[in-house]
Amino acid sequence: MTRSTRIWALRAARRHMSALLAPAVIAMLLSFPTAASCGEHPGTWVAKVNGEPISVRLFEQRMVRKRASAYQYFRQKYGAEDSADFWTRPHDGEVPLEWIKQKTLDECVRIKIEQVLARDHGVIADPGYGAFLASLERENERRRQALAAGEPIYGPQQYAEDTYFTYFFTNMVLELKKRLSRGGELFALEATLREYYQSVKHEFYDRGDRVKIWTIEIPFRREGQSDGLTREEARAKIEEVKARLERGDRFEDLAGVYNENGSLNERTMDDDSARFDWRRRPDMRGHAMKLKEGEASDIFEERGAFCIVKCVEKDALGYMPFDEVKGNVRTRYTDEKYEALVDRMVSDAQVEINRPVYDRIAVR
Repeated sequence: MTRSTRIWALRAARRHMSALLAPAVIAMLLSFPTAASCGEHPGTWVAKVNGEPISVRLFEQRMVRKRASAYQYFRQKYGAEDSADFWTRPHDGEVPLEWIKQKTLDECVRIKIEQVLARDHGVIADPGYGAFLASLERENERRRQALAAGEPIYGPQQYAEDTYFTYFFTNMVLELKKRLSRGGELFALEATLREYYQSVKHEFYDRGDRVKIWTIEIPFRREGQSDGLTREEARAKIEEVKARLERGDRFEDLAGVYNENGSLNERTMDDDSARFDWRRRPDMRGHAMKLKEGEASDIFEERGAFCIVKCVEKDALGYMPFDEVKGNVRTRYTDEKYEALVDRMVSDAQVEINRPVYDRIAVR
């Protein structure tokens, strides 16, 4: 995917997420009742972050999501296989159960920091998990009533707890970023955005190169076909082309001999053609963009043919203008500064572990 394609995708994603933040969604975020009314009691929390409890239920929900990554980590690092004692067997001092609980605690601390930040900026009324569960029940009841009345609903008929948490939390963070960027910690004047653009344009807003290439392609017959070269015959021919190029024969002369149509096939690949290229000729584009002017590629196989390409012209297209990508620059700046803000708050957080509860938790 090219940088311009990524920009296009980001814009589409931003439009989609903005649609989620309709007034009804913001009202949903603010509709949480207080923790006291939702029945959060002492002993139901696994840890506290700056005095705010992390629910055992949230902790267990997030831990379930990490099972696959735990298996993958210990399999790749230690060759561990699933077994009855997988979670408790140590590997060079690392125990899967301790590993997954620490990863889960780290995630939950970050979640709680973001929830409290959202509460402090008026995005949600209560960061407690009991309040979230009450919101989930209200939303599912609303959907049941709508279905019974024959009214249209969007999304699932009923939200699962985990799915609704992701939906709710994503919208909460989007609204929080919006508020912080209006006049809070993430606010940026245009001069700041321009300066930021200059610092990242090489990575994100470079339009790449326009490359003109010549191609030699020798197709081979597929299974079930009777006409044309076999795979082995086509391979021998392309290796013959490669050897002649290395001896100094001209690419254009060889193209006239070895291409099926007897002509020099020319193609231009640039920012405008990127989406088509990556869909139809990804290997050719990948090789072409790496070549210097005058260089020929190694042999590669694509779309039932062995190929060699030569770069005959290569021009840098420069950068997308700031005014063209200003919205994306602001989004990227906001996202980056938001992550840095949360990182600092996590680093400074006081975490109190409810050791009896934490130690009892096992992988489900």
